[in-house]
Amino acid sequence: MKARAAQSDPMPVEWADPGFFTRQSRARNFFRLLKQLVVPPEGHKTIPTLAGIFLILLTLGIGFAAFNTSSNILFMTFSLLVSSILLSGILSWMNFKGTRWRLVLEPHFRAEEVTPVRIDLINNKKVLPTYSLWFDVKAAVSDKSKRIYLQERLDALSSVQLDWIFEPDRRGIERIEIAGLETQFPFGFLRKIIGGGISRQVVVWPKLVDYVFNPTTGRHAHKQGSTNFKPGGGAELVNLREYQPGDPQRLVHWKASARLQRLMVRQMCEENQDAYLIFLETPSTIWQAGDQFEKLCSFAAALAEDLYMDDRLWGAALNDEPVFVIKRLSDLHFFLEKLAGLQPVENYAPLEETRAATVITFTPGSGDRVYANVGGNQAGSA
Repeated sequence: MKARAAQSDPMPVEWADPGFFTRQSRARNFFRLLKQLVVPPEGHKTIPTLAGIFLILLTLGIGFAAFNTSSNILFMTFSLLVSSILLSGILSWMNFKGTRWRLVLEPHFRAEEVTPVRIDLINNKKVLPTYSLWFDVKAAVSDKSKRIYLQERLDALSSVQLDWIFEPDRRGIERIEIAGLETQFPFGFLRKIIGGGISRQVVVWPKLVDYVFNPTTGRHAHKQGSTNFKPGGGAELVNLREYQPGDPQRLVHWKASARLQRLMVRQMCEENQDAYLIFLETPSTIWQAGDQFEKLCSFAAALAEDLYMDDRLWGAALNDEPVFVIKRLSDLHFFLEKLAGLQPVENYAPLEETRAATVITFTPGSGDRVYANVGGNQAGSA
């Protein structure tokens, strides 16, 4: 069977910023800023706090009193209060200016296991520090959110990392987003809110479960006298190929690498009587979405990882999809990503028989029990 590529792309790490300025002239940036004061960009808000509401009401009261009495002292007090409100808005704007942030995620998450969600924050201002920011981070599918605070000041031309220890509830595709940034700097009168501008999707693998797997019956499933071969660490050289990330250094063929001016590795073949193919059939007539189906995905994921670590996993297949050979860690990750999105299907064509490995299938038991079968016999359960 033809192996399918399963490269794990790194998560995007583009930077976001408040969007106050663009790479234009100072004059255009000035008029653009004036326009933003009248028509704020999407996600930008300025909301008075409770203390700010009282200050505004007090300012209005003193203003009416100064107008009615023509008192210079009241006019001076009114001007001082108005200027403090305006200064609060200007300083909060300057607090955001020059900051950049990005969302850094692991390539994959696992259900019911904690995984850090990291925010990198940089202050590009040359003189002024940044104070009292907080990020509203949300996980849309899990319906979880967290407010992450910048506890200490961020000096000019410096950076800091902020973390959220996130635990996804279930497998699938999760969306992590920075919903917004907020500050009440400097006086706490105004809440300055801007859009976060970053949203990422991440694959959540099935959770790990305890299981029992004793494939003694699987060994008798092979035809008498047959021998299975798969790439491994045996003594028989079958090919030379170009080095790929994850290949053991001991397999590098240095003479061929020097001759061809690129790293080449030896592709060995080893005799293996315990090469397994994990095959999941999920017709809706047998499997229904629920706890038992989730355990099926978790059982298959845990079994695949353990067989791979023992060098006994040949490949995997899901319903009527083509069989793909698992040779490297990236291939295993590809299978786990497929399990993350697996659902019961209405109909499919059955898997063609393969002689390359012993097939492991799964059947439902009582309650949420799931059984693994090798050669038609029960070989494990979870």
